Parts: sequence; C-alpha cells; structure tokens
Amino acid sequence: MKDRLKLIRNFIIISLPLIILCLLAFLLPMSYMSVEYVMWDEEFENSEKPYIDAKTVIIGDSRAKSSVLPALLHEDTYNIAIGGATPIEMYYAVKNYIDRNGAPENAVVIFAPYHFCDIDNWDQTLYFNFLTAGEIGEIYFKALETGDPIVAKKGRIPDMISYRLRLPSKYLAQMYEARFTGNKEANMKKFDSIRADLGYCEFGSADGDDGETHEVYHETFDYSPLVVYYYGELIKLLAENNVNLLIAQPPINEASGKAIHKEFTEGYAACVEEAASDYPQINVITEIPVYDNSLFGDSIHVNRKGAEAYTVELREYMESIDFWKQGSEIYE
Repeated sequence: MKDRLKLIRNFIIISLPLIILCLLAFLLPMSYMSVEYVMWDEEFENSEKPYIDAKTVIIGDSRAKSSVLPALLHEDTYNIAIGGATPIEMYYAVKNYIDRNGAPENAVVIFAPYHFCDIDNWDQTLYFNFLTAGEIGEIYFKALETGDPIVAKKGRIPDMISYRLRLPSKYLAQMYEARFTGNKEANMKKFDSIRADLGYCEFGSADGDDGETHEVYHETFDYSPLVVYYYGELIKLLAENNVNLLIAQPPINEASGKAIHKEFTEGYAACVEEAASDYPQINVITEIPVYDNSLFGDSIHVNRKGAEAYTVELREYMESIDFWKQGSEIYE
C-alpha cells in the first residue's frame, strides 16, 4: 500500500510541471502568442458579443481584412475576416456568428484565389484552437472523404490531440520566446487597434511592392476539393439566412497582374460562379482588380492607402447596383 501511494505521489510530482504548462498555455494565450493570434481572438470575442450591431459584415481572409475599411464603406459595417483563414474556418466562424447573434442584413465575401488551392495555414488553425473539437472532427472526416493531403495527412490525429491539450511540445517554444507573458502588451494594443478600425487590420505597411503574389505560381486553377466544398457551404449558409450578398475579389499588384495565368483566372471565376449559381439574387464579381504597385504594403496585401482606394471603388460599385437597397428590401 505504501509503495502504491509513493508511486502515485511521484507521478503527481513528475506530472505537475506538465500540467502547469498546459494550464498556462490554455489560460494565457494573449500573453505569449504571436500577433497573428490577435485577429482570431478578436473575431471569436466579436462573435460572442459583437463590438457593434453590424448590419453589414466583411467575410474572408487577410486580403479581405486588409482591403476593406468598414468606416469608409458604409455605416454599421464590421470586418470579421481573419488573416490566414480559408473558407473552411470562415464557414464555422460565420455559422457561429449567426447562431449567436442572428444573420446580418448584408455581407461581402472576399478571398484570395490561391486560398482555394493551398491550405497553407492549417497547423496555425489547430495551434490557435479557434475551432471546437467537434468542428475539427467534421473537417477531418470531410478531408478524408475528399482526399485532402494537408488536413488528413498521416499523423494528423496525434497533432490535433496535442494542440487541443496544449501540450508543451506544441507551445513551450513560443511561451519561452515570449517569456510567458512578454507579448501581452503588444497583443492587447493590436486588439484595440483592430476594434478602433472596426475589424480592419493592415498587414503590409510599405509604400509599395512589386513582388509577385501566390496566384502567379499556379498555371491552372488546381483547387482543393475540401476548400471548394466549404466555400459552397459558406455561400449556402448566407443565402439560406436571407443575407444580401456580394462576392468580390481583392486587388493584386501590377507585377502580379502581368504574370498571372489566364487559365487560372478563368478556372477561378468558373468556381465562384458555380458556388453562387443556385442563388440568382447574389451579386458576383469575378474580375480581379489590378492596382498600382505603390498601393501595396507587401506583395500580397494592399497598404492602408490601397485599402482606401479599394474600399471607395467597392462602395461605388455597391451604390451603382443599389446593394444597400436590396438588403433593406430583403428584410422588409
């Protein structure tokens, strides 16, 4: 009996540091996570308790997040896009938003075309624990069904468990780099700046960039069936909740506009049109705008000056089709 108690005591002593590290990783993410986490946390908190009573939401990835200034677009607008997200994560983000707050009157959906081809941030999604275990499970089984090589890769289940339990093998390096609480001040400052800009977030701040974006490296639209499935589900979710919807495209720079392949843009346009084909009320823009290199903060994202230019262009287009009137008529 004494030996058994001693064994239990020793086990607890040995396990205690592990338990403490897991608890710290779970309880204090804003204290040690990198700044990219802030957007995910802000969107999650906004879905729980919206910062404003938004009648219009911007949905998408980092290009949506950095391209649309809600205050310049229209009153009562909030940008709930997430940097690094694909239609997979945004489907659940929007579903949870609607479940908790009801559907917005209007929505603008904007994704980088390459996000239909490359799931390049899935480990980040797992790392940030933005999705529930149930949602991760749904995605994993759909990934198996579609044969996705990233989400359903060999060894993914142990990975998912490690992230969910916040094991030190996944989090200790970042916690150590941040000295456990060293990132809190910067992260809270970023959080507040996103709120002040109604969800907008600048990714690149340079006064211009002539580098080529990801899309130019795809000769054809070699899409991911998993992403396309969830994009269709996202559009269906919004349409069936009577959301007045515009599908728009984020701008690329001149360097990319010259290098992008016609077969890629045509395949992408067909994919977007197909997703909206069952809902004739949806407004769809498939043409990818090309902006001057000086309006880009990096090769992928517009700077704030570029965001102002794009938001004004988007607003003028929406006014030209009486977009806001369409939304009010749906809700009458």
